[in-house]
Amino acid sequence: MEKRRQNMEKLDTLQILFIRHAETDYSDIADRDPSDGELTPNGEKQCISLGEKLKDVPIDAYFTSSLLRSFKTAVGVCNLKSDKPLLEICPELIECGCTPGYFGCSEEYLRKYYQNTRMCEKLFGTEKYEFGCEAFSDNVLRAEKVLSYIKNRFTYGDRVAVFSHHGFLEYLIPTSLGVKPHIFRFALDNISVCAVDFCPDGNVVLRYVNK
Repeated sequence: MEKRRQNMEKLDTLQILFIRHAETDYSDIADRDPSDGELTPNGEKQCISLGEKLKDVPIDAYFTSSLLRSFKTAVGVCNLKSDKPLLEICPELIECGCTPGYFGCSEEYLRKYYQNTRMCEKLFGTEKYEFGCEAFSDNVLRAEKVLSYIKNRFTYGDRVAVFSHHGFLEYLIPTSLGVKPHIFRFALDNISVCAVDFCPDGNVVLRYVNK
């Protein structure tokens, strides 16, 4: 474990950690959209477990979907970091097939669970984009926008954590590898971590899957 942690600390690539949210229940959604479930008691424990796993791993930035289950999973990691890092909310990371027009929870709503958070800049700029039951091409475009933003903002030696959802990660991870989504699928368990390295020589490496 210690050797693996040391290897994770030494980076000469831009590494993205793609992380699926913890276990979720959809029977107690309170004032949110039906697609915006809440973590189960077991899911809450999973967040603590994930936080312990990543506690000593240097991470330069944290991005989460604006759906509560993803945000609270990210909080589980941020809470165990000594510096209580900024957690950026990115609606472009929400699950595929949410209620059309639903953009997830607001910054004000999510700040109840973690204070050092803010909305990421809109990745589509002034373009109008309707989240929800997107077509295949829409989800690919959304994945490309997220990846382009991260690659333009960060550089080699940085590690970025991205908290999202099974359906959208099935677009995001293959797109990062230059592979058409759904040609092959990942076994993305709750709180699973997949790492992709963008190398200075232009290569992209799938470092590990479902850790």
